[in-house]
Amino acid sequence: MGTFSLPELIQSAGRRMRADLAERLVPHNGELGAGREEIIRRFLRDYLPKRFEVATGFVFDCHGQVSNQLDIIVADSLVSPRFEAAGGIRFYPVESVVGVGQVKSTMTSRDEFRGALENIESVKSLDRSAGGRAIDVTFQEELDHRSNYLHQIFGFVFVTGKSLAPHSAHSYLLNYLLSKPAHTWPNVVFALDQYLATYCCDGGICPNPMHARGLAIQPATEALEILMKFYLFTAGAIEVTRVSHFPHWVYLHDFNKWTANVYYSTNDDPPPFLSNLTTG
Repeated sequence: MGTFSLPELIQSAGRRMRADLAERLVPHNGELGAGREEIIRRFLRDYLPKRFEVATGFVFDCHGQVSNQLDIIVADSLVSPRFEAAGGIRFYPVESVVGVGQVKSTMTSRDEFRGALENIESVKSLDRSAGGRAIDVTFQEELDHRSNYLHQIFGFVFVTGKSLAPHSAHSYLLNYLLSKPAHTWPNVVFALDQYLATYCCDGGICPNPMHARGLAIQPATEALEILMKFYLFTAGAIEVTRVSHFPHWVYLHDFNKWTANVYYSTNDDPPPFLSNLTTG
């Protein structure tokens, strides 16, 4: 009987994943117009579980608040509809969204970094609780996006080209985080072949801002494929993020208001149920 090494298997899979992405990032005939954002979306569609839809668009909540446009939206297509406007622009109710990301071909300035972080914040600050009426489909819990990390959308920045140096990214990211509520923080900042930034928790490195005691930046090395680590963080997080069926009664209550002619079969007050008048 042979031996099996899970770490070696993961590292091998990571190397293949990196080679696959490298090939996709090289422009091919007929795909010169394919942006980096769409390449990363296709990449995630191929590797994430199939129940998740990966698209671009906007996220909204029951109060009418709408996010900035996101390069990547990962939504659980089994629990909620998406809405499409003219031009194919997609809108997703926040209760069904489990992950969002911004893709940058380069991120060499603090303004570029801040713009990506603010787009993620625009989603994480939305009300996933639907005013306290959104119920998780698996555990029947009320969604609490402000204090429960399992109820929070996973947010990431993905840089495919040149990025800020690790020490500069660390310094700016820390200053940004300390000016924002923790439930709006990004989970991962990933610079391809350069570094992966996330948090340090009591149990080690984790992408959970609510339990973070510090920042952790892991540089790319030959021994460790950080693209695989980014994937494991992302896939693991969206698998456990709580989602709710679309709470129609909250979003669509105005559609229950009708201006119509109503006909009753009798002058009784209240009128009888029509089913009581049947002769069959």
